[in-house]
Amino acid sequence: MTHCPVKRFGLGEENSVRAFNLRLGPTATEFEIPSFKFHLNLVGELNVRNALAVVACAKHCGLKNSQIQSAFDTFTGIKRRMEVRGISGGVIIVDDFGHHPTAIRETLRALRIKFPGQKIWAVFEPRSNTTRRNVFQTELVEAFADADAVVVCEVARLEQVPAAERLDPARLMQDLQARGKSAAYLPDVNAIVEHVRAGADGGDVVCVFSNGGFGNIHVKLLDRLKRA
Repeated sequence: MTHCPVKRFGLGEENSVRAFNLRLGPTATEFEIPSFKFHLNLVGELNVRNALAVVACAKHCGLKNSQIQSAFDTFTGIKRRMEVRGISGGVIIVDDFGHHPTAIRETLRALRIKFPGQKIWAVFEPRSNTTRRNVFQTELVEAFADADAVVVCEVARLEQVPAAERLDPARLMQDLQARGKSAAYLPDVNAIVEHVRAGADGGDVVCVFSNGGFGNIHVKLLDRLKRA
């Protein structure tokens, strides 16, 4: 029994609110529903899915498609979701709250559209209770598929996790390297900053994934790359 109306949204035909004819561009996205074409000033399939949720709720509340589009026209995103923190030494520093495989994967897919042909770095802090464990051991490898280089910070308080449940960083590095990716497991923010400084070139994109402050790594990267 449900106590409220239920409508499913997505890209498949089984959804009552469904998007089709997606046009994914580096600065904007378009998609259609049976009666209207929507335009977003956002990038990636993940934002189409988010927008569909808005469409479903708004239409249930009686808003017209044109009113929904008017709201999309003024929406430029939120902090910590593919947020460009700055450019230093020609390197673009991006902040994203992604802290589990699905969010990381979808963000990197969107960044690949936004920055076609550019080298993409994924810098990840395994900080949540699940990513400190081996729950996502295999999924994390898949999540980084669209990154060219991966840097993982040492797992905090790993000794507090039962040995049989711990994420295995060495195995993660091996699996990523087996796929031809540059991968490094480094002890702290300073080591990561130096590693990126030594390897990044102008035009590269460095996306930092964390659900915390990550030692103010964004500012440190911008400062160090400027003086490189």
